[in-house]
Amino acid sequence: MRLYKSMLCFLMLLLLFPSGVFAYSYGDPNQEDLAEDFKQIIVKLNNPSPDWAGANEIYKVRRAEIVSHFGEDTAAVLDSNFQAKDKELLINNYKGLLVKNLERRFTYAEQGIKDYAQAKLLLAKAKATYEALQPYMKFSKQEEAAQISAAFDEALDALGNPGLFGVGEKPADPERFKAKVDFIYKTVAPQFPFSGASPGKQAGNSGEVNPSPAGHAPMERVNKTNPVVSVIVIGAVVVIVGGAFWFARRKGIF
Repeated sequence: MRLYKSMLCFLMLLLLFPSGVFAYSYGDPNQEDLAEDFKQIIVKLNNPSPDWAGANEIYKVRRAEIVSHFGEDTAAVLDSNFQAKDKELLINNYKGLLVKNLERRFTYAEQGIKDYAQAKLLLAKAKATYEALQPYMKFSKQEEAAQISAAFDEALDALGNPGLFGVGEKPADPERFKAKVDFIYKTVAPQFPFSGASPGKQAGNSGEVNPSPAGHAPMERVNKTNPVVSVIVIGAVVVIVGGAFWFARRKGIF
C-alpha cells in the first residue's frame, strides 16, 4: 500500500513539470543564426585587410538554409557579391537578407499565434534580427527607436499567456499582434533593400512583403536534447520528489 501511494505521489509531481522540459531544443531563443553570421562577416570584412575567405566560409555554412527559406535567387546574388568582392554591396544585401528573415519570423508567428511557446520564440528570433539591424537604422524622429522597442513588448503581450492550470490565462489578440509587427516591419524594411539579381531575374526589394516559401517549417527542431539542461532538470526532479517524500513521511501521509 505504501509503495502504491509512493508511486502515485511521484507521478503527480511529474505532472507539475512542463512537458517541454524534456522536449527537443530550439536553441538560444535570444539568438538568430543569420544575424550572428552577419555580425561575424562585418568583423571579417571591416579589417584593414578584409578576410574574404573567412567571411565566405561563414556564408557557406548557412547557404543551404538561405536557399531553403528565401530561394536560390537570393543565394545567387550573395554568391556574386562574394565573387566580385564587393564589400559595400554584400553588406547591404546581408541587411536586406535580415529584413527577409524578419518578415519570415513575423509571418509564422502570426500564423501560429495559438501556439504560445512557438510564437513567443519566433518573436524573440525576430527581435534578435532587428537588433542586428538597429545600429544601421536612420530614424526619422528621435522617439522612433523607442516606439519600435515598445512595439516588440506590445506584440509579446498580444500573444497572451496560457497560464498554469488555467491560472493567469490570457487569450491572444491576433489583430493587435499583427498591427505591432506590421509597424515594426514597415519602419525597418524600406531602409534595407535587397538589390541585385541573378541573370534574367529582376532585382528584389525587401521593402515589399513577400511570403516565405510555401511548406517550409517556421522553425527547425534540433533533433537532440541539451544534455546539460537535462541533467539539471532531472537532478531538480530528484531533489523535489525526495523532499516531498520526506515531508509526506514526516507528516504521516504514508
